[in-house]
Amino acid sequence: MDVELALLRLLVEIDRTGSMTGAARSLQYTPSAVSQQVRRLESAVGTTLFERHARGVRLTDAGRIVLARASAIETNLRALSSELDDLAGARSGQLTLGVFPTFAASFLPRVIETFRSDHPGVELHIRSSRLRRLRQMLHARDVDLALAWDYPEAALVEDGLEFAELGRDPTVVLAPAGRFGDAQVDLADLADESWIVRADGHPITEVFRSACRTAGFDPQVLIEANDYMESQAMVAAGLGLSVAPVMTTWFLRDDVDAIDTNGQLPDRRVLLGAVAGRVSPAGEAMRATLQTLPWSNRRDL
Repeated sequence: MDVELALLRLLVEIDRTGSMTGAARSLQYTPSAVSQQVRRLESAVGTTLFERHARGVRLTDAGRIVLARASAIETNLRALSSELDDLAGARSGQLTLGVFPTFAASFLPRVIETFRSDHPGVELHIRSSRLRRLRQMLHARDVDLALAWDYPEAALVEDGLEFAELGRDPTVVLAPAGRFGDAQVDLADLADESWIVRADGHPITEVFRSACRTAGFDPQVLIEANDYMESQAMVAAGLGLSVAPVMTTWFLRDDVDAIDTNGQLPDRRVLLGAVAGRVSPAGEAMRATLQTLPWSNRRDL
């Protein structure tokens, strides 16, 4: 059976108004058009739906059965429209956000609190992982969006994914507390220092070496560390200086200072990644939340 929804809506309206004339007036049809549509409906279902009488029409038993189903369809269509409106307005749905560890340890609690407050009907899930794995999860659709990072001279580009910059994360020198006071340091004045760098060709090590060469020296690398907290511990022990993104210093040790170099070390770019052309309304809402973060003032938080 193939019945047009418009014909079922007409049946509901005839029952509501009590006559074909009333339905015609309500739907802005001509009475003859209503009669024609009723005949089409009866032909489609293969039986008579109305009994005509002097004061109008009355549903047959078959008509009452069709009406019950048509009314249920109308109710479901209204519910469907409402649910789609909720999705479009990010009032429902679900979203899985991938984040890298230093973002998870700094901004993430604020993001979750803000997003849940603004969009309580959206079910939010978080996956934290390293950058390479986050890109894999995007391709596999295991996450809808993923936070990522790069440096301008080594921009993150990957087929099938798109990345948009959210903000900048300055790079600072880590030194034992009190070593340089509150002053900025000039990278060239640190040529004789020993350095603790990230291991395994980490991008921050590459941009640090490049900045040192621009300042006129090659850094003396004493230790290659696995993560930033490890680097902080080694700096605190007096084994050398290190460099780190500001986001990693939200939980800076009391015996370590983060020193500015007045732009001599490049900022890390914080990016939002997605499968190209596939951002849902909930994803757009998350993007808007992330764009409100105080990227330029994170040291004061």
